Amino acid sequence: MNKTSFTTYGVWAVFIALLAALLPHTAWAFRQYEPTQSPVLIGSFTWADLISYVLAFAFEAAIAVLTHKLAKHFEMTKEVKKQIKNADGTFSKVTDEWQTFKARYVNSFMFGLIITTCVSGMANLAHAVQFGQALTIFTRLGINPNLYSFAFGGVLPLVSLTFANVLSNVTEDEAAPNPEMEEAKKTILSIRQQLRETESKLRDAEGRVKAAEEKTRAAEDRFTAIGDVVKYLFGEDKRQRIVISRKQWPQLPGAAIAIIAGASPAYVSEVLREVDA
Repeated sequence: MNKTSFTTYGVWAVFIALLAALLPHTAWAFRQYEPTQSPVLIGSFTWADLISYVLAFAFEAAIAVLTHKLAKHFEMTKEVKKQIKNADGTFSKVTDEWQTFKARYVNSFMFGLIITTCVSGMANLAHAVQFGQALTIFTRLGINPNLYSFAFGGVLPLVSLTFANVLSNVTEDEAAPNPEMEEAKKTILSIRQQLRETESKLRDAEGRVKAAEEKTRAAEDRFTAIGDVVKYLFGEDKRQRIVISRKQWPQLPGAAIAIIAGASPAYVSEVLREVDA
């Protein structure tokens, strides 16, 4: 999603300002075809004046809308390619200039824009001719006054088409991806992916190390317990042999403990009574 840049807003602001400036001239031209006598609405503003301004606004607004539509059409209408066969039998794609021209300019948007801009251009040309004054430059340089009337009043069609092209080019420039930026984004994504994979492998390794440590501690505990049992079972103190046998095998009968401890059953019974007491 690309945001509209300040340049695009600036171009549209200039274009709208131009149409707004031409609006009274177009309204004046339409007013020439309305009745001289018309009902007064406010002050000296008559019903015919209102109709003239509504018509002028409709045409100038249509120019703005159609220019916008044409600019969008230019954006979507890329160069039309055609295949040509090379001398070596291979095929290449080249721009078909005529098809590209037709795709961009032969459409309803262009047709409507030509009509509306011609009407507005003729209205502003008539206004320029009607109220144009003799300038020194005309006589001093021998310039035809009609040239100035056309330049200042009837050039709107060309200006509108130029704005449509400018707007489409600005949008294309905004939308066009920056190769360096795209490459940087790919590099960043690759680095992030590598970091995620490294972090995942590190977590797995830490988990395996932790599990190995737990197994080692459990084995050490078991070996320690077995060592204590062996030490007491094979010690010199018969009493200790009897006590550890009782703790290690609580369900073992006294006769069996007597055999393990190497003591008499009576002594075993005596010690067990003290232990169980």
